[in-house]
Amino acid sequence: DATPDQIKAIDHIGSHGRLLAGPGTGKTKTLTHRVLSLVLKHNQVPESILLLTFTRLAAGQLRAEIQKVLAPHDKKVPHIATLHSFALQQILSNFRTVDALPRPIRIADDWEERHIIDEDLKRYLNLPKIEDVKDLINQLSTDWETLRIDEEGWEKQFPNPQFLGAWRQHRQIYGETLRAELVYQLKRQLSQNRDFKLTGEYKHVLIDEYQDLNACDLAIVKELSNRGAEIFVAGDDDQSIYGFRYADPAGIKLFPQFYNGTNKLALEVCFRCDRQIFSAAEFVAGL
Repeated sequence: DATPDQIKAIDHIGSHGRLLAGPGTGKTKTLTHRVLSLVLKHNQVPESILLLTFTRLAAGQLRAEIQKVLAPHDKKVPHIATLHSFALQQILSNFRTVDALPRPIRIADDWEERHIIDEDLKRYLNLPKIEDVKDLINQLSTDWETLRIDEEGWEKQFPNPQFLGAWRQHRQIYGETLRAELVYQLKRQLSQNRDFKLTGEYKHVLIDEYQDLNACDLAIVKELSNRGAEIFVAGDDDQSIYGFRYADPAGIKLFPQFYNGTNKLALEVCFRCDRQIFSAAEFVAGL
């Protein structure tokens, strides 16, 4: 049975929503039932719903649970994907209008990146170690994630400007795109390309683990909102595990400031541990 707080979050509709939910409070269950509520109770078209998760495993599990309930009602499963796979799908669907990437769009796999791209760039730039190339690609990835790449004078401030020229020349010759660039390119196309069309007219966008989104991810969510989507985010404002990809927990903490009329929701009942454990944890946290 759902708690009153869960029911409130499940059935909310009509404005943006932020759901703060700590570990063990039933966040995943609430998100799953919210999708079902949109389709079966509020009669929203499944194709108008997008649910973004952080891992393929989470996406697969949610898809299976939702399909099990919707199948007897002869309803399709809404679009459930990771942000990376969603970005790839949208870019491939718009390949004719995406002129920032080599055509045909082809994503380099791990083997190609390590044994061809990295090795070639190491040789072109006369770098002593393959780790030097990896560090530069990681820096480029960081600049995509933080949107530092959009700042004026970014290229001159890059640790090795020659690397950028070599990387661009290599991808022009061989036609590869790095996976790390996909999400940034989706953000860029949504904000700058008037001809860029999403594969669906998304009226409801749900995002799990919102505290783990970085600046580029957050910008994409804002663009989806600008295109008419009602945004519903869920996460824990005290817990972020993706510091290595520059997650910005301020995104969930300040969500009501960025999205006017946000309904502030919360799950406060933990089903994994009792009050004594919570009291002990609060005591330790206060030391």
